[in-house]
Amino acid sequence: MTTRDEYREKMEQQLQQWSAWIDQLKGRADKAGEETKKALLEERQELEKLQALGKEHLAKLEKTATSVWDDVKAELAEQWNRLSGAADAIWARFRSTAQ
Repeated sequence: MTTRDEYREKMEQQLQQWSAWIDQLKGRADKAGEETKKALLEERQELEKLQALGKEHLAKLEKTATSVWDDVKAELAEQWNRLSGAADAIWARFRSTAQ
């Protein structure tokens, strides 16, 4: 069973990964032609929105008392998995166009 602190750490690591992805998208957009640049900036904006939601999610977790962790864990995990899945889909699209 994942503890609240382990879950928080996992979320923080994913948020750091998303920051790195955002930086890579920005770097590639800076070097791209207009059409590609526009698409990359749109992907970056979507990822930034997901990152903001992820930070809100992390704040919600931090407000959750350890004593009720088991009661809310499934709901928080489901919400996080949706965010993470969406971020992974954006990154997959970027990686497929980068090759």
